[in-house]
Amino acid sequence: MLLLVQRLLRLVAFVFLALIGMFMAVVFVASTIVAVAILVVVARLRGKTFSAKEYWMERSARRKPIVKSGSFSKKDSADVTDVKARDIS
Repeated sequence: MLLLVQRLLRLVAFVFLALIGMFMAVVFVASTIVAVAILVVVARLRGKTFSAKEYWMERSARRKPIVKSGSFSKKDSADVTDVKARDIS
């Protein structure tokens, strides 16, 4: 009997947490839909079309680079040395 009560309490806790998670997911999706709808309306009022790809490309172009100097910022391949290793048995 005690085992049945424990399993029942675990099931109730699991269902409760699952419902909370589903509610949070619905709130997230709804807020995202509202945000995209606002972006579409503003774009229409300006006489443009809204494209998510163009929007994120424009945002990333305005963003400052994270690494300004150092070894990760160099794109020069002249400093790369090609090394071949052979297994000596």
